[in-house]
Amino acid sequence: MPNILPISVHILTYNSAETVEKALQSVQGCAEILVIDGGSTDGTQEIAKRYNAKVLQQPSQGATKNFAAVRNFGLQHTTQDWIFSLDSDEVATPELMTSIQETTQKEPAAYNVTRKYVLPDGRVVDYASTYPNKRLYFFHKNVVSEWMKPVHERPQLKTNTAIKDLTGYCLAPLGSTEEYKRKNLRYLQLEIERSKSTGWQHWLQHKLWHTARSRCILLLRLLWIWLIPRLGTRMPLQHELLRFWYGWKLVIGTCPLFRT
Repeated sequence: MPNILPISVHILTYNSAETVEKALQSVQGCAEILVIDGGSTDGTQEIAKRYNAKVLQQPSQGATKNFAAVRNFGLQHTTQDWIFSLDSDEVATPELMTSIQETTQKEPAAYNVTRKYVLPDGRVVDYASTYPNKRLYFFHKNVVSEWMKPVHERPQLKTNTAIKDLTGYCLAPLGSTEEYKRKNLRYLQLEIERSKSTGWQHWLQHKLWHTARSRCILLLRLLWIWLIPRLGTRMPLQHELLRFWYGWKLVIGTCPLFRT
């Protein structure tokens, strides 16, 4: 891999000192690293500067409430042609970085980045109902108009943009079930706030139907993972079941009948 890749890495942070150092270490071959911070007080910004990252202050301080807006803020400040979005608790594997290097020599396009989870004992999860867990987190800046959606954000691609897959993957630690609940309760609150301006039709189409459909798919995958003997590491069942809990809370919380 060459010393410098024409890539701007965008990392959103808020009191992320426990994880962001490994994330920064994994992308040191990139020309630019933007740490877009919400006003951390735990040393996150100091760690970022040690790894030659440029720290940008998010327009709204504190825990992120509109992820698309913050990512668009990063796009406004990038100096490189290729954008790699990396979560503050993720590590880009060498295989992924090699794939990214090769991609920068090709025509502008958007690429899916696969995410895998790591258990506290260091084992990588091979099977999960959400796998292959692909996200459009690497793209040429000329193929994207903007990031969309305050929560579970995604880039809006320009017409006829090719979507491809990178080899390799990012690794992210799998926290406890309590950590998972806390994180997703925050996402739920953001979803509920966003839904207050919508009506029954939006809820039926985009919350009830979409959630019911996605959970049916997850259930089928979960049965396939757990009913068939296989080598490798499964996602802990408690974490799998929490996804159904999240879906239920999302449907009820955003329902116009129960909104306050």
